[in-house]
Amino acid sequence: MSEPLVIVGNGMAAARLVDELTKVALGRYAVAVIGEEPRLAYNRVLLSSVLAGETASHDIELRPAQWWRDRGVTLKYGCIATEIDVGRRELKVANEESIAFSKLVLATGSTPLRLGVPGADLAHTFRDSRDVDLLLTLAAQKKRVVVVGGGLLGLEAAYGLAKAGAPVTLIHLMDRLMERQLDAPAAELLKTLVERKGIEILLNASTARITGETRVEGIELADGRRIDADAVIFAAGIRPNVALARDAGIPVNRGIVVDDHLQTGAPDIFALGECAEHRGICYGLVEPAYEQARVLARHLASGSAGYAGSVVATNLKVSGVSVFSAGDFMGAEGSEAIVLSDAQGGAYKKLVISGGRLTGAVLVGDTADALWYLELIRSGGPIAGIRKDMIFGRSLAIPPKAA
Repeated sequence: MSEPLVIVGNGMAAARLVDELTKVALGRYAVAVIGEEPRLAYNRVLLSSVLAGETASHDIELRPAQWWRDRGVTLKYGCIATEIDVGRRELKVANEESIAFSKLVLATGSTPLRLGVPGADLAHTFRDSRDVDLLLTLAAQKKRVVVVGGGLLGLEAAYGLAKAGAPVTLIHLMDRLMERQLDAPAAELLKTLVERKGIEILLNASTARITGETRVEGIELADGRRIDADAVIFAAGIRPNVALARDAGIPVNRGIVVDDHLQTGAPDIFALGECAEHRGICYGLVEPAYEQARVLARHLASGSAGYAGSVVATNLKVSGVSVFSAGDFMGAEGSEAIVLSDAQGGAYKKLVISGGRLTGAVLVGDTADALWYLELIRSGGPIAGIRKDMIFGRSLAIPPKAA
């Protein structure tokens, strides 16, 4: 008889785990997925494309309903998990009976941070498809919008809103955009390319308060500057959703603490994706969540697989601009960098080398060779033979052999 395996969360990590499980443990588990959002799992990365009118909302669903049915998965969406009874191995769901489990996987994701400033309750967030519906309404009414946060999420929100017709100002606390993924020259080029799309960007801008009584009238910065606005969007980071685990006595730090088998401090209870903390790191990115899903599926199938962490890489279109970074892109002491910069042409490449190996890379504009560079970083192979040409790409560094 199949063991009951319950997954809490119906996002990208949960969908990938089900996909991986059906490859390696088909029939062993009776899988139930409990999701809070009232729709099928979708690609959250593409929300800005929906906002920009480039993709339809239903087109970002990861799998059609039939796919889940064909794999025997019980899907409950629009459902909130309220409590884990670790001893009785039961999950309590709002307005329903408890669901028994043999194995429980927490894929509860994260929540957008709200700044603790006066007027913060008047602001909106950009995190799920319900937020997109609201932002589309703002854009249709040509409302002036201020986006707080110059990381990936903030840039995506700003781009989607501007493309949908809203006048947008993006404000960022730091001295450069995407400071976790880009060095200073790459961030400067990205700023130039994003501003060309009609988005105003203010750096070193600290939000002091949001003004207005019942609706947003503007935003005031710590240096006294004031920006008129009809709406404010917070897109300045995320916080892992750990309450369900913490209330059940499962150890949490910033995220739900997991070992190399993605197991929490409670037997047969696992966590993955944005809510999980492995070796002190909460990744908050899609690729590590997919790697965790693959390892966890194998572990649940045979008990053998282990997760050693991920080489973090960003390979995306940010506000319509191709951006890639991986590994030690800033360059630790003792490393050296090869740089190719063409600000006019909208391209920047930086390769970081240490000990005769490629250890980091940043690309803006031209990311055609991103996956090759990532492969070199992950493999840690020697690059002496290709060093002089590798900045120009794979086809020049490793020319195809003559027929």
